[in-house]
Amino acid sequence: MAVPLQQKRFSYEKVAVGEFIAGVIDDIQYDSEHKFQFKGEIQEKEAIRFVFLLGGYTYKKYSRWMTFNTGGKSNLFKKYVSKLVANARPDMLFDFDELKNLPVKTLWENQGDFQNLESILPMGEKQVVKEIDPGSEIKPQIEEWKEPF
Repeated sequence: MAVPLQQKRFSYEKVAVGEFIAGVIDDIQYDSEHKFQFKGEIQEKEAIRFVFLLGGYTYKKYSRWMTFNTGGKSNLFKKYVSKLVANARPDMLFDFDELKNLPVKTLWENQGDFQNLESILPMGEKQVVKEIDPGSEIKPQIEEWKEPF
């Protein structure tokens, strides 16, 4: 008889839900060929996610991967850029690494077995960033995040 081995279940450190948790943006990860599934179809797109160190928690917490798009209707713009960046506007070009080490307060929600960031606000003033002129020849350096295995 063929019986599959019991799959390992991981127990993740859960954060408190429904209350603001103070922390800092520890890192921002980029992936130029992230695979997203949309309506059963897999698409490869540039992606970004935020890494947080939250007060009172041992492990880093991660946002979901989002398309690297700062258009006015994008999740990246609505949830992050508009909340964290001073004078933010849709399609604004800037180096997201300028948001590293920004003190923030985060609000999390449960979604099945996972937890997602519901809201984020800066602890003090919004971050002033240096806007990149789209006509300039200087392009931001992007360090890609790769799976560790």
